[in-house]
Amino acid sequence: MTFLNHKASFEAYEKIKRGILDLRYRPGEKLSETRLAEDLNLGRSPIRTALTRLAGEGWIKVLPQSGTFVRELSPQDVTDLAELRLLLEAHAAQRAAERIGPDDLNLLRTEFESLKAKGVDGHFDEFLRLDDRFHTTLHRVAGNQRVAEILQNLRDQIHWIRVVNAIVPGRVAESLKEMDRVLFALERRDGEEAAKAMRQHIGNIANSFATISVEAPQP
Repeated sequence: MTFLNHKASFEAYEKIKRGILDLRYRPGEKLSETRLAEDLNLGRSPIRTALTRLAGEGWIKVLPQSGTFVRELSPQDVTDLAELRLLLEAHAAQRAAERIGPDDLNLLRTEFESLKAKGVDGHFDEFLRLDDRFHTTLHRVAGNQRVAEILQNLRDQIHWIRVVNAIVPGRVAESLKEMDRVLFALERRDGEEAAKAMRQHIGNIANSFATISVEAPQP
């Protein structure tokens, strides 16, 4: 593969994956090479290469005689991920309460208050950035590199679930309140309360997912 072909294939991979994560290509939706090539203004060869990689990573599935489809996230997938996050994120929150410094606390508090003042409605992208900063800060200051690496590897799946949960009315605002309770516990250096609040936050995400259905658009 030439450098230009490799670059085009990587661009196709990044754009299709981003489309999946942002629900532009919804769970269960059939993906056409021709349509993707037109949408992304790329040739079919890099599209095909990108789809092969995405299939290998589990983001799409190829069904013989039927076509290529965006994977569907089952309630069991969310439950499994939530169980892992409940263990790791709660542990990270408890450790972070003992180790987090004033600079990180002040930065998070400033961003939380700014978003609360504006309201999360109409500022979903800002909420996602804050959510990512909040969790990655806790992973970093907790001081366990292995835990941080595992959660980092799950980041795309976690982002996908966040976007899906945004469909639930009021869920984003509730998530912000739940995260604020974790931050309040961190500010008080209360590790047990931080872990408890984090477990509630992760559990509520899984529970709200069970109440919704994200379907592919009808042709």
